[in-house]
Amino acid sequence: MSKRTVKKLITSPLAAAMKAIKTKLGYDAVKSNPRRRNASVSTKSEDRELTVAGRQALSSMGRDLVRNLSLAGFVLRTHNQTVATLNFKCAIPNQAEYNELVKRWMYHWSHRSQCDVSSRHSLTALMTLAETHRVIDGDVGILKCRNGKLQIIEGDRIRNPATDTRGDTYEWIHGVKVGNAGQAYRYAIHQRKEGGGFEFEREVSAEHLILCGYFNRIDQIRGVSLLAPAINQFRDVYESIDYALAKAKLSQLLGFKTTRLDDTELTEDGLTEAITNLGAGAIHFDLRQDEDAAMIESQTPATQFQDFLQNVIRIAFAALDIPLEFLMPNIANYYSNRGALDRYIDSCRKKQEGLIDALNEITDWRIRMAIADGDLPPPPGGMDIEEMLWWCDWEGARLPHWRMIEDAKDTLTAIQCGLTSSKKSARLYGNDFDENIIETAEANRMAEEHGVFLAFTQPIASINIGT
Repeated sequence: MSKRTVKKLITSPLAAAMKAIKTKLGYDAVKSNPRRRNASVSTKSEDRELTVAGRQALSSMGRDLVRNLSLAGFVLRTHNQTVATLNFKCAIPNQAEYNELVKRWMYHWSHRSQCDVSSRHSLTALMTLAETHRVIDGDVGILKCRNGKLQIIEGDRIRNPATDTRGDTYEWIHGVKVGNAGQAYRYAIHQRKEGGGFEFEREVSAEHLILCGYFNRIDQIRGVSLLAPAINQFRDVYESIDYALAKAKLSQLLGFKTTRLDDTELTEDGLTEAITNLGAGAIHFDLRQDEDAAMIESQTPATQFQDFLQNVIRIAFAALDIPLEFLMPNIANYYSNRGALDRYIDSCRKKQEGLIDALNEITDWRIRMAIADGDLPPPPGGMDIEEMLWWCDWEGARLPHWRMIEDAKDTLTAIQCGLTSSKKSARLYGNDFDENIIETAEANRMAEEHGVFLAFTQPIASINIGT
């Protein structure tokens, strides 16, 4: 064997190994592969990716799903039940009476006749509708009116005007006039025409309108619907259910076959009474001797189809971080369901930040107006309004009350060990600790007056909570 042949035998495996290593270098995700669709390279902003027509189509498909698919409505209601539920707190230290006065005023202003410009919805209902529009349309405008009321502006009503009447150099992006840094200056509000379409109504300053939405990128001006990644899955479920029902109906049809030995016409009188009296749902095949017919029979719906549909629903639910266990509790055990609930509450807290920021801004604006108009007394003790507003806040995304009883022993141990506080634990379940103390003191006073013994008057260390 020649030296050249030996060298070739030695180097060939090494060369093959080096070639294999080189092919593994870099990011596989950016390499083309005939087995999957190549991702297009785009340097556009999110507002350019989703055009005006695309934004309108996305909102229309989302609304259509909520109208016609009960599963989409369930997802939206479940989301709103937690995310759109918030409580107002005013906790100025050592000012229990003034705190209660502010909370009572806010409660009164939250009535539909006081806070809604159309006098149709309470503040809670307005926030629920705002969250609905955030999920479906991507964002929603909350307009602060001069009379101290709010007006909800649906996202598709905020659009570029036909002409810029102000003549400056700022850019309009999807109805928002923005500066070089992306800050919003003005919003162009349109009204709906009776026959469809939009007509320019007015421009409002960004100072008076809160644009509350869901954002994925830092330079994004308008929000994008949370349902965007799941709309196709929901539509697939909707269509698959229709097909499955059609197949189920077909499988329930009862067919009879009659075969003739000659070409004589078979009249209705030739059919037996049993066949003619079957009514709707029966099919009669009138066949010649050389013809045949058979009904396709299968399990309807098949187990594989049901499993596949369940996985598609799980993917669709993931768009709003909703566990499938909420719809089908039987697919998991108690501890899995409890863990799913805890993870869902954590995700809701993040989604609530936009609503809480909007409500805090509304509270700041409205309380200042109420104090200026004399509807609410100024803060006591020489405290200025700015400092007083620091103690006003909105809270939400709390655990259900049944968990409070279940976790009582662990919560008590954590408080005694200094790992948490009574106020933090109360907030976790949507309770106001200061309010509880005041009401407990009042209950103790009344019990003493009437000679009634209350169990919670015992020292907390002596209370035996569960095992």
